[in-house]
Amino acid sequence: MGSEGQRNHPGVPDEAQAMTDHRRKFVLVIGTGWTNAAKRRVARMIGMTLADAGFGLIAGNSTGVDYWVADSFCATLKQREEAPQGAFWQISLGWNRLFERGGLPLPGYAADKECIVAVDDVEAWKRAAIARCDAAVMVGGGRGALDIARRIIDLGKPVFPLPFMGGLTGNSDFVFQEILKTWEGHSVPGVSRAQFLQLSEPWVSGTGQLSNLLRGTLAETPDIFISYRRSDAPAASGRIDNDLSEHFGGRRVFLDISDIVPGHAWDDSIDEALQASQAGVVVIGRSWMLAGSDGHTPRLHAANDVVRKEIADMIRQGKAIFPLLVEGARLPEAAELPEELHALLRFQATTIDNAGWGATMQLLIREIEAVIRHQRNAGGKRAGRSSGSNVQA
Repeated sequence: MGSEGQRNHPGVPDEAQAMTDHRRKFVLVIGTGWTNAAKRRVARMIGMTLADAGFGLIAGNSTGVDYWVADSFCATLKQREEAPQGAFWQISLGWNRLFERGGLPLPGYAADKECIVAVDDVEAWKRAAIARCDAAVMVGGGRGALDIARRIIDLGKPVFPLPFMGGLTGNSDFVFQEILKTWEGHSVPGVSRAQFLQLSEPWVSGTGQLSNLLRGTLAETPDIFISYRRSDAPAASGRIDNDLSEHFGGRRVFLDISDIVPGHAWDDSIDEALQASQAGVVVIGRSWMLAGSDGHTPRLHAANDVVRKEIADMIRQGKAIFPLLVEGARLPEAAELPEELHALLRFQATTIDNAGWGATMQLLIREIEAVIRHQRNAGGKRAGRSSGSNVQA
């Protein structure tokens, strides 16, 4: 099977591959070739999660984890009426396995030949897999998987080992502990230590936080834009940013006070983040409508008011909008708003206070996840102007 595949130089994709790689991030799944029912279930759930989240998959052509993750990934793509070409790469030793590993080619997943990258030896396999992946997930695994994981980490790429696999080929637990020990100097980008620790929780249904961890570390643009007025409710806005970042990952949440790159024009940063985001959270405190420099007209009515422009852009771009009322604030009446912001009142506003903060944030997170999932299923189209908050405090 491997001899029929593409024999590309490892790590140097051809033009078609480069275009595909630009569109999606690829996750290498490594692990043991000897699986029990629990490991097969985990591998299948990972394959389904990667396909549903829009990631690409890189795997080997062995039995065990390689087979089950590829089978589930491609089956999920088929259900979504998507082709595996450009989304799945199987790095294959093919018949070279007879000489390299001391055994006949194992009956791994029967990938389409367009998805196969044939290599000559184990070292070439490792180089090809490492060069092509943006991140890795480790499901058990022996010395080979351990070596691959360490080399990926040395390149500064994220590795997510599942420490609850156990067994004789349970090196993912060892890698998990190594990452934690060196966290202060070599943390996983875009992911907090608390988020990473969630990998240790066994999966009851679904893959836990794995999808959010991968999205959080691989995100290039934010999914969530927080609009607030610095003179109004900066503390509440910071707390909202922290809670959303702990769930989605810091790279996926934009707050201007912490996410503008030094030396980058602040207005360009805001425009770019807003354009990329899928959901907008509008934080409204008691001073949100305070008068401007003339002492009478609310700042929101000034043509150059930043908050006004942010919300107007959200409405014009068809974002899902979630107004949050903090510190006892009320939602303004239509007569108090500039005409271009009247559509803000079509979105359900939610009051959030200390007493119900945790429960309200969980509801908000659930609604934002639904928006992002809808965007993915719709092929990246905007949610539309009728979409927005259904959070009920």
